[in-house]
Amino acid sequence: MGNERAASISKGERIQSLDLLRGFALLGILLVNILDFSGPALYRNSLIHSTGAADRIAEVFVFVFAQTSFYPMFAFLFGAGAVMFYSRLEARGQSPSRYFSRRMTGLLIIGVLHAFLIWHGDILITYAVIGFIFMLFIQRSARSLAKWGLSLILIPSSLFGLLMIGEDGLQVEENGTERITDVYQTGTFLELIRQRAEDWYYVNNFLMAPFLLLSILPMFLLGGYAMKSGWFEKNPSVETAKKWIKIAAAAGPAGLLIKGMPVFFPASVFWSYMHQSIGGPLLAFFYISILLLASYTFREKRIVLFQLFTYAGRASMSNYLLQSVICTALFYSYGLGLYGKTGSLQALLIGLSVYAVLVFMSFLWFKRFEQGPAEKWWRRFTYRNV
Repeated sequence: MGNERAASISKGERIQSLDLLRGFALLGILLVNILDFSGPALYRNSLIHSTGAADRIAEVFVFVFAQTSFYPMFAFLFGAGAVMFYSRLEARGQSPSRYFSRRMTGLLIIGVLHAFLIWHGDILITYAVIGFIFMLFIQRSARSLAKWGLSLILIPSSLFGLLMIGEDGLQVEENGTERITDVYQTGTFLELIRQRAEDWYYVNNFLMAPFLLLSILPMFLLGGYAMKSGWFEKNPSVETAKKWIKIAAAAGPAGLLIKGMPVFFPASVFWSYMHQSIGGPLLAFFYISILLLASYTFREKRIVLFQLFTYAGRASMSNYLLQSVICTALFYSYGLGLYGKTGSLQALLIGLSVYAVLVFMSFLWFKRFEQGPAEKWWRRFTYRNV
C-alpha cells in the first residue's frame, strides 16, 4: 500500500495541458477508427473509396486531417508521460525502471484483452512492447532524445522514400471484404475472436514490425524531449511559446501539403508513404504546438472546449477502451449489427456522438473519483502487482 500511495498523482499534480492534448488525440483517433469499426476499411486500397459526394468529402477530411496524425500524437504524449513517471519516482527515491517494467506489462495485458476480445485495431500492445525499448533511451538528455527521435523519422523515411519515387501502387483485391462483413454482421462471438486475430496480425506481423517501430519509437523520444524541455510546465517560458509558434508555422502547411498529395496522386507509392511517415507526424506537431500555445495564451481563462477535452483526457485509457466497447456494440453482431450498413459520413457523425457521450461520462465520473477505472487498475498493477 505504501508504494501505491507514494506514487499516486493527486488532482493538483496533474498537468492540465497533457490532459487537454490527450482528450483531443482521443477525438482524432475515434474519427479514424470509426471507419474501421463500421466496415472493412483495413482491407480497402484506400480510405477514400466512396462514390457519393458527402461520403467522399468525409473520407478526404479524415484522410488529410486525422489519419496517421493522432496515433503519433498519442505516442508523443506517451513518451512525455513516461519521462514524468520516471522523474517522479526518482524524486521519491524509488526504482523507476522496476515500476516502468511493471507498467508496460500491465499495458500489454490490457492491450491483449482489448485486441482479441473487443477490437483488432488495438495500439496498446505495440506501445507496451516499444515501451520496453524506450527504456534504453528514457534517461538520456533532452538534446539526445531529440536527435534520436528526428533521426529515426528523417533518415529511414528519406531512404524508403527515394526507393519509392516513380513506383505505382499495387491494387489489392478486395474480394475478402464480403466474408469479413458477414462475420462482423452475423458471426458468433468465437467467429469474431478469430476474425479479430486475423485482422490484428494483418497489421502487426513481422514484416510490418520495423515500420511500426519507426513510426512510434521516434514519437516516444520526441515526447520525452518535450517533457524534459519544459513544454508541459504550468508556466512555460516565453522562449518555449515562441518555439511552438515556429513549429506550428512550419509543420502545419508542410503537413497538410504532404498529407494532401495522395488525394491528387492516389496511385503514387511515394506520396502514400510520405503521407504516413512524414505528413502524419508533421500535422501531429502542428496540433500539439497550437494547443499548447492556446493553453498558454488563455491559461487564466476557462475555455469550455478545453475543459471538455481535459475531462476526456484525464481518463484517456478508459475512454480509449470504452470507445471500442461502444462502437463494437453498435456495429458488431452481438449489438446492433450495423457493420457495413452505414456510409462514411454517417459513421463519422456516430463517432462524434460517441465522443460526446464519453466526455459527458467523464464529467460525471470525475465528480466522484480521481482516476478512470482502467487507470486505477493499471496503477494498482504497477505498484502492487495485483
